[in-house]
Amino acid sequence: MRVTVFTGSADGRAPAFRAAATELGRHLAGAGVGVVYGGGHVGLMGAVADAALAAGGEVIGVMPRALVDREVAHRGLSALHVVETMHERKARMAELGDAFVALPGGAGTLEELFEAWTWQQLGYHAKPVALYDVDGFWTPLAGMLDGMVDAGFIRPAYRDTLARVTSPDALLELIAGWTPPPAKWGAPPAVRTANWLHVRDGRLLLVRTRGRDAFYLPGGKLEPDESPVEAVRREVREELGVLLDPDGLREAFTLTAPAHGRPGQQVRMTCFTGPVAAGEPAPGREVEELVWADPASPPACAPASLMVLDRLAAGELPLPAG
Repeated sequence: MRVTVFTGSADGRAPAFRAAATELGRHLAGAGVGVVYGGGHVGLMGAVADAALAAGGEVIGVMPRALVDREVAHRGLSALHVVETMHERKARMAELGDAFVALPGGAGTLEELFEAWTWQQLGYHAKPVALYDVDGFWTPLAGMLDGMVDAGFIRPAYRDTLARVTSPDALLELIAGWTPPPAKWGAPPAVRTANWLHVRDGRLLLVRTRGRDAFYLPGGKLEPDESPVEAVRREVREELGVLLDPDGLREAFTLTAPAHGRPGQQVRMTCFTGPVAAGEPAPGREVEELVWADPASPPACAPASLMVLDRLAAGELPLPAG
């Protein structure tokens, strides 16, 4: 399990803030819980990371390239994910964590906190979101939210999903006993992806991107105004260094499956077959590992990938080997 920690690159004026960040990082590591955070080496960010690392914990940072280039990034992390934009940063931090907690911080901390909490209400994830209160830091915010409830802008049931905790043990108890609320307007629409089916000697090519714990078919989400064919060619080129022949690509089938690590979310995956125009599959920009998966003994896979492996085992994949 991993907890995504939102906090700032400053210490704040109260020594209690840094002490609380250090205590949280150390305690999470001691409990075998990984830390996901913004990747910085200064302020409360650095305090959380340093304490967790010193206690032998896993710490994953996510930072836009522009900030890394300014030498703000922590250089001793278990892993540092370098992304291009702040939007990608928040999305990756949300994807990697199983829960969210906000230590004292500034505008950036509030932005990350409210996006995670809003996504929870909308059903885009079902993970707990909490305020880690130090010396009453979050009391004014809690009062403002209560005022929003009184004014009719927030339903009481959703207000209650943003908890306040004051210790690491209380945070872990909250996570252990968490029951997600129903999404405001039902389940969110399925995420559309375009993926490549590639089989050799009865084995299916799968990839695992950095920071993920499951294997997927090569490919990914469609960009705005991008066709599935354009998406699968772009993703496979970026992930594996392989150029797919656009004239040879054929849609094999589309399936819908639970999104890995995102309760309540579905993925709608369109699978393509097609020849390689150039290149041999090898780990690329985002891929940490690739495997040729045997359906008889599959690795840890996302649900959609397991469904494809089942089709391969049953001889139902509409493609020749190789």
